Amino acid sequence: MSSNYARPLFDNLLTENFLINVLNLNRRDPQFSDIVNNIVSAEIKLDKTNKRSTLMYDSYRDHSYRDESDRKELREQIINELLTLPRCKNDDDIRLGNGGALPLNGNVKSENKAYIIIGAPASGKSFISNTIADNIGAIILDSDYAKRKLPEFYLDNGASLVHEESSAIIFGDMRVNDQFTELYKICVSIGYNMIIPKIGHDVDSIRKFTEKIMGDGYEIHLVLVSLDRRKATLRALNRFIETGRYVPLSLVFDSYSNDPVLTYYRLRKDNNFKTYLKISTDVNKGEKPKVIDKFGEDALNIFD
Repeated sequence: MSSNYARPLFDNLLTENFLINVLNLNRRDPQFSDIVNNIVSAEIKLDKTNKRSTLMYDSYRDHSYRDESDRKELREQIINELLTLPRCKNDDDIRLGNGGALPLNGNVKSENKAYIIIGAPASGKSFISNTIADNIGAIILDSDYAKRKLPEFYLDNGASLVHEESSAIIFGDMRVNDQFTELYKICVSIGYNMIIPKIGHDVDSIRKFTEKIMGDGYEIHLVLVSLDRRKATLRALNRFIETGRYVPLSLVFDSYSNDPVLTYYRLRKDNNFKTYLKISTDVNKGEKPKVIDKFGEDALNIFD
């Protein structure tokens, strides 16, 4: 992952400059030194482990699921749990054996509708995705759910180690497609309504993905969760401080930036989606997100 963003924060000076000059943090804050040290430590560990994905390498795999037969059974168990269990109210409660991807009431409708939710990390995509899923009766195809069920996720920088494998569990991967049937393919075979969260920084990737979904017979809808890159980066930092889950801050600020917003308006011109919805999560804690743009007769009104 480190090769995908512009300025990795490998030392204290780089990190201090980023926090002070970009995020406007106060160097006199009593926690400032600890924050700097923790970010540098997380970035160094990430750089060391990011080339050893658990999908193809057994170096970091948990000993109970190291060989391929055990790994195959683990992946199939994860897919089954996501497909049959309601999701947890709190994502942090998702574990192997606990929590799935269904709405809280467990009921999924088979209407062949897919909502693609785009937005920066920490912008509030999970809240928006959960709200829509419960409202329309949809399963959430989010690789983060699969990540939390893989035992290596709980190692330092484990999210990076299991990134490829969790994506394969949800959407498939040519390297392991003969081992199991991914969650997406199962849902499509049933016609389940689907919520699919994506970053959306690469418009061509989203276009290609939507073509695939349309080819599978789905009516598609687009939702942008809009939040300025600086505020999204600050939220990612606060989440790291609170939970220890680290997303490279300059990846959010420099690489993803405000590109999901540009993607939304470019796709708006394509006119391939049945409805479009832009929601701002730049609100105070506890306040309702704001609808900024809405197009299509069947556009959701649950955020109005």
